[in-house]
Amino acid sequence: MTKRIIKTLFPLFLGMSLLFIGNGLVVSSLSAMLKSKEISEIAIGLINSCLFVGAILSTLTSHVIVSKVGHVRAFAIFSALFAVASLMYEISLNLYFWAFLRMCLGYCYYALLVVIESWLNERAKDKIRSRILAFYEGVFYISFGLGILIMALELSQTQVFIISAAFIMLSSIPLNLIKTKEPRLPERESVSLPKIFNIAPLALTGSFIAGILINGFFTMASIFILSQNFSLSQASYFMAFAMIGGFVSQFFMGGFSDKFGRRMAIITSCLIGLTASITFLFANGNLNMLYLIAFFLGSGIFCLYALSLARANDMLTHKSQSIQVGRTLLFSYSFGSLVASSIMGVMMSLFGAAGFIYVYIVLLIILLGFAITQKTVPLKHRQTYNPYTIKTTIIDELKINDEISDIKAKTKA
Repeated sequence: MTKRIIKTLFPLFLGMSLLFIGNGLVVSSLSAMLKSKEISEIAIGLINSCLFVGAILSTLTSHVIVSKVGHVRAFAIFSALFAVASLMYEISLNLYFWAFLRMCLGYCYYALLVVIESWLNERAKDKIRSRILAFYEGVFYISFGLGILIMALELSQTQVFIISAAFIMLSSIPLNLIKTKEPRLPERESVSLPKIFNIAPLALTGSFIAGILINGFFTMASIFILSQNFSLSQASYFMAFAMIGGFVSQFFMGGFSDKFGRRMAIITSCLIGLTASITFLFANGNLNMLYLIAFFLGSGIFCLYALSLARANDMLTHKSQSIQVGRTLLFSYSFGSLVASSIMGVMMSLFGAAGFIYVYIVLLIILLGFAITQKTVPLKHRQTYNPYTIKTTIIDELKINDEISDIKAKTKA
């Protein structure tokens, strides 16, 4: 059944792969472009933060547009706006204008994720859900990594924007080939940080720090490498090695956390990431060593959000709380992502390239210390680990709200 569903949804997976390639290219290239124009690290960090301002605004308002025009048209609208925003960078070098466009990219990208995941929710039933999500995760890592690797071609600014816009515009074509009922939109629920902190403090802290470390890497890692006088192609390989490490660790940490608990898995991830971060300080510009360390850094940090979400679910006494907890952790992760680039920009302005690593060392020590003080959840209370990061939270919300809508419809009938 899994192969049949994947085959049926092939146009959707093709469309999302094109979207992830285009997004990976434009998101990763902008920081390098600004660095080449001798823009300060602080300014680059602030501009990158606007991406997540748009993301937060998208989670609050994009569903209104989708509900009015439908999912297929919404995908076409947001992909078109995404592509236009990518091309508009060529008009002006004004930093305020670039920050505004960065915000537009974040808004459109997260809106497109909601549309894509609505379709997956429609088809990913319980029995095959984990396998569909695993395939989805594989498409994300491979496609986003390909987008990053395109940087290695050292294209001109104009070429980067044209190629990324082309991928993004092409992504809407396969979706229009799907013949399926458009999914319902979920009802929005409130987010309560204090309430969730009381229930699962380690999960909330872990998701916030994960937002800083993961998205800080995507937006500022190229600056870290370029600041050491390496080329843009070498920066792209560095980021690709980290993504490979993150992809591999998702599956290793699943079995490890199911056996030893999420707390121990978070501690282990922190130790791996912390060891890699400290080792960066002794790499002495050895490029091959930097690639190897990047692999282990990715292995340590890229599974932190999934582990935090699993920890939160283990702590719940009522399953009905899972959606509110998931959305609160997603908000915490998004807020961490919002401040990540600014924090790293300031640190790199003060301490040079090493400032990027100092952020990882300090935050991983904080999370490690906090995790050590928490208790391990007994085996009988642990739920199955799901390595599919943020995407699972959105899909879970869509799935449960669909079930609620069905119950309401049957009650009215």
